[in-house]
Parts: sequence; C-alpha cells; structure tokens
Amino acid sequence: MTQSMQTEQTIEPTSINNAAAKGYQFLGTRTERVVYLILLTLFSTGPIIFGKSIPSHADWHIHIEHAYNFKRCFWQGQWLPRWIDAHASGYGEPIFNYYAPLVYYLFTFLELFFRDAVLAIKWTFVIPMILCTVFGYLYLRRHGSPYSSAIAMAFVIFSPAIHIFIYNTNWPTSTLALALLFLTLYGIDIFDKEKDFDYKSFLIVSMSFALMALAHLATAFIFALISVPYLFMNLYIHRSKKFVKNYVLSLALGALIAGFYLFPACAEKNIVHTDEILTQAPLWDYSKNFLFTYLDRHRDDGYAWAIFDHRYYEMSNGLFSVAVLLCFMILILNLNNLGRYFKEPFRIKMAMILFTVCFLMMTPVSIFAWIMLKPMQTIQFPWRFTTLLLPFGSLIIVYAIDLVKAFADEKINVTGYKMTFYAMFCVFCMLVYVDVVNMYRWKWVPENSLLKAALNVLWGNEEYRPSLTGDPNWKQVNYRQDFTPSIEPSSGYSDINLIKWYSHERIFEIISPENQQIRLRTFYFPGWAIYIDGKKTDVSMDPKNGSMLFRMPAGKHIIKVVFELTPLRQGSAYVSLLGFIIYIFLFIKSIQKTKFTISNIAKNEVSVT
Repeated sequence: MTQSMQTEQTIEPTSINNAAAKGYQFLGTRTERVVYLILLTLFSTGPIIFGKSIPSHADWHIHIEHAYNFKRCFWQGQWLPRWIDAHASGYGEPIFNYYAPLVYYLFTFLELFFRDAVLAIKWTFVIPMILCTVFGYLYLRRHGSPYSSAIAMAFVIFSPAIHIFIYNTNWPTSTLALALLFLTLYGIDIFDKEKDFDYKSFLIVSMSFALMALAHLATAFIFALISVPYLFMNLYIHRSKKFVKNYVLSLALGALIAGFYLFPACAEKNIVHTDEILTQAPLWDYSKNFLFTYLDRHRDDGYAWAIFDHRYYEMSNGLFSVAVLLCFMILILNLNNLGRYFKEPFRIKMAMILFTVCFLMMTPVSIFAWIMLKPMQTIQFPWRFTTLLLPFGSLIIVYAIDLVKAFADEKINVTGYKMTFYAMFCVFCMLVYVDVVNMYRWKWVPENSLLKAALNVLWGNEEYRPSLTGDPNWKQVNYRQDFTPSIEPSSGYSDINLIKWYSHERIFEIISPENQQIRLRTFYFPGWAIYIDGKKTDVSMDPKNGSMLFRMPAGKHIIKVVFELTPLRQGSAYVSLLGFIIYIFLFIKSIQKTKFTISNIAKNEVSVT
C-alpha cells in the first residue's frame, strides 16, 4: 500500500477538501465513485432490466426449466429439491443432488416476491451482477486507493465473467460465484495476525466459501486448487501459525456449512453420467478455447453452438487480459522499487504469479495438467479459470495505477506510463464496444416462448440421468418415446386411485383381485422407498430402463412411495447443521467481543476526561 493511499485512508475528508480547493477531480469523492460503479453496472444490465425477455442461447431453456421445476418441488416440501420427477419423460432425475442450488433458491424467493416469473428471472440475473460490483470494489479497495480501485472495477464490470457469462449461459451461477470469490479473498486478506483469533476474517471466509460452493461447484473446486499456493504465499507475508489455523479452519467450516449439498454431490457422482458427458465437451478441442474461437471459427461451427456469442466472450476475455498485461509490464519494470511505495510488496508478486497461472490454465499450454488431474476434466471448460483470473488481474491494474500515481507525486517523469494508460483507455473502449454489441444486438427469447420453456417438463437432459443398469449403450434408450403409464400393474384388472403425487412423495390406492407386480415409471435412484399399508417392502429394478418394481398382495392397499435421505445425505445434513451452529456461536462471540472492546474504549475516554 502506498504512502499516499495510507494518508487517504486516515484523513480522507482533508484530502477531499484539498481536492475541492484545487478544482473538480473525477471520482474524487466516495459518493461519486459509488454512483459511477452503480451506473456502469446498470448500463451493463440495461437490456435485461428494460427488455421484455432474456437473451437466447442454446442453454436458456434448460436453465428456465430447471428454475421452474426447482420452485415447484420446493413448494411441494423438498427444502433441497434433489429429485425432479418431470425429467426424462417422467422417470425423474436427481438434478440438484449435483447442480449448485443457490441461484435457484434466489429465483424461488424472488418469484414469491414479484409474483411474476419473467421479472424474477431478470432480477436473478441482476442481483449477482450488483453483488459482484460491490464485493469486487470492497476487495480491490482493501489493496489500493479509491481511485485505482474504481478504475479497475470498471474493467471487471465489462469483463467476460460477469454479464457475458449471463448472456452466454443464461444463468448467473458463475457471476454469483465470482462475487463470493471476491468476498472470500477479501476475508482472507483482512486477516489480523495481532489478534489471538480474528473473528471477522474467519466468519467472512467460512460463510462466503460455503455460499460459493452452493452457487457454482466448479468455481469452488478451482478455488480449492488455487488456495494451496495462495496459503503458502500468504505465509511469506504473515509468518504466523495463527494465519494457517484461520485459513484452514475457516475453509473447512465453510465446507461443513455447505455439506448438505457438497458431500452428496461429490460422493454420489458415480451414479450419474456427469463425467462421461462433460469429458466429451469442447475441452478436447483445446486449441480453439481461448481467443482462437473468434479468429478461425465460423459462426455455424458446433463449438460456438451456431451462435456468435462465444466470439464476443473470447474477444472480451482477450481485451481484459491485454489491459492487465500492460499493467503487468509496468510492475515488472519497477520490481526493485515496489518496497518503497507499498507496505506489502509481495502481494503484488502474488497477484502476478496467480494471474499468470490462471491465464496459462486457459491456454493449450496446460493440456497436460488437465489430462493428469482427472477431477479438472469435470469442470468442462478451461475458460472457467476466468473467474479466478479476474480478481488477480484487477489487482494488477490497481497496483500499477497506484505506483504511477506515487511516481507522479514525487515529480518523477511518467510520460511513458501515460502512453501506456492511454493504450489501456483504448482497450477499455474496445472492451465496452464488444460488450455493448454483445448485449444490445442479442437475439431475445419471446416472452411466450419463455413461459412455455418454464413448463417444458419433458426435457431429456442426459447429463444427470442415473447410471443404474450398467448398460454401456445407455444413450440408445429413448425415454422420450416411452409412453408407458406412471403406475403399471402386471395384471390389467386393478383399480388405481391417486391420493397424492409430489416429486418426492407419491401416495395411491390399489384394489387388485390377485397378487401382482407393480412397475413405477421412476428411476430406482438411491433414496427411494416403498411402503404398503405403512410397512416397508422390497424394491427391485427393471434391468432394461432402471424403473422400480415391487410385489403387492391381492386386496385393497395404500401404497406410499417416498424419496428419503440416504445415510450419506442424512449425515451431510447433520454436518451442515453442526457447522451452522458453530458459525452462529462464533458470530455471537464476535459481537460480544466487539461490544466489550467498545465499552473499554468508552471507559478509557471517560477516565482521561
């Protein structure tokens, strides 16, 4: 941190008065900076806020349908709707046993508030973008001056991982995860080694990491990889066992809090075809994955999904990286002088190292790392490292601007640096242009089609289809052409009366003159249990399609089919409850400690008076 930055933090009102005496200074006040960032964010979200619908992409109908079914199953009584009964033509799928649910919770409660599905979807997009701006500025302001933090945040606002992710995937999971990543890094970096236990840092890191995992599992996984070198680099600064304890335990508590989703998602992944689907994705067309899509791919090619969106994404990604590399060179040329102007100069080197690592992980250079680390293949796209590249890249911009400002304050000739900043301004203009073209010339989904998609409950998403029968030719089973009944007795002479039919619970009455086998048109995924007149019965599986089979005696019987918690899911729920109780306990302790400190300060002031 520069000396000028330290002065501004301690006597900012005086600095403002001096600035006022010298004349108007752009972004000279805190209010102006906040308004500036909010206006930029609103500009970037303008098409979503004021448009009649949402942008169109190959995945939009999947996410809208998921959101609708999540809301429907939630209000049916599944607090975490692990089982969506409408998928695979009624066979059902365990979507949210694996897919991060936090954004879908946000949509569910916004829809309850607005009473309008389209409006709820719009603000499900906008809220994560605003949070990304707020938390991003908070993180950057921790390391730099207000002026440089506001400028760097402008690059982030028009960067690919905020709204271009939304326009490309039509669901803001990555954007919300980026906001929580900023908050997690902020919590780590505010650690105070002078305290025996830093409650503030610990509580921020644990909760933000938990929410990051619930927002986007791929981002949380990548952060877990980066957190290892980040820990050792921070040890060079803190040189304290307290930091190691705070760092490791806070992330562990965050994992515990998110455990009700996190542990089943990781441990039960072998029951679905997720890995098989993801590793067949564009990861292996690696040479076209960073910027190259824009240069040598035709818009009708499969990788761009016959839409021009990824060209703008790649171009935006490249422009942001060019801006960072210009600042990178400024810092490289002044490595020997960093200690004069910054309190913790090693943080600059950390940002440069981690930015370089994330950048390389998005290029063909890292193909061997993706091959050797098999878990990385399930995150599907190398450009997911953009989420980690943004915080460290924006930090480099902050440090470079503050360094040049410190040179200018010392009357050092900065003409060459001014030319670099002019080039950065040109890059920023191109970044905004690419973004505006991407936003305002997009193909929009007609509102009537949007609502129809929310009801498109027959979508056959192979990614989460249960792998129960072990059939290597599982894709050849066409469930869309399966029109068998939901409840099918082996004998046609039976009377079936439905009493209740929810996604996770079905109750019906069967009157049959003879013993027979009943087939339920539902995958026999772990957790399903069947009760006949209140007594649990044995269930078998149809070897052809994985549906449930059970024997029923003659007579009149009440059948109850329930999707229960397996021991793993139940144990994970208890672990999450325990983690949340620990968090609340520490939160109360931190409040008590703060009150005690404030009361001591007040007493000391009274005694001095």
